[in-house]
Amino acid sequence: MQYRAVLLDFDGTLVDTSEGIFHSIAVAFRKMGMPLPPKEILRHFMGPPIYYSFQTFAGMDAQQAELATQFFRVDYEEDGVYRSKPYDGLPELLRRLREENIKIGVATLKPEKMAKLLLSRFGISDLVDVCVGSRSDEMDSATKAQIIDRVLEQLGEISKQDAVLIGDTKYDREGAQQAGVDFIAAAYGYGVGPEEEAASVFVARDTEALLTFFFPIEL
Repeated sequence: MQYRAVLLDFDGTLVDTSEGIFHSIAVAFRKMGMPLPPKEILRHFMGPPIYYSFQTFAGMDAQQAELATQFFRVDYEEDGVYRSKPYDGLPELLRRLREENIKIGVATLKPEKMAKLLLSRFGISDLVDVCVGSRSDEMDSATKAQIIDRVLEQLGEISKQDAVLIGDTKYDREGAQQAGVDFIAAAYGYGVGPEEEAASVFVARDTEALLTFFFPIEL
């Protein structure tokens, strides 16, 4: 095994959260009395912190974005969260990695409380050594690189050369580059493009490809 630690992004990499997120985004816009942006705009909401997305992609000011974020989080905790599910094959991958004594970390810009709640709900929290997300007091200030560094710090005794991040957006790619860890592009997720593929050590078109990458079949 090339790596001693495998880090995974959450949304679009470990768990398909798109239905729940889009539902709660729609609720937030409705409560704000604003029209829902078209799909080509909404797809950019997948990946970055929701507060940042409301400002950057919907043109909200800081006060509006904070209120919309509150509306989003209330609905997501009550409804949207239950519209998510792990990608097929990912729990098996985590189990195989655990059997090989590979450390597993979740590195997400999603609120840490929500990520841990979902891991528990899906019955896979015991397959993850560390889960680090954004903190409630950070809103949009935590970077992906900072999250990755926190995961590695909590895992302990893992050099960056021995770690890889699996992710599906430019934020994951940039975070891995800034943190100095290898990057695997999860092309089955929400936002892998040419830059993500070019910067990756491997492009996973589906979850089965991840299993083959880490555990190649010997001929």
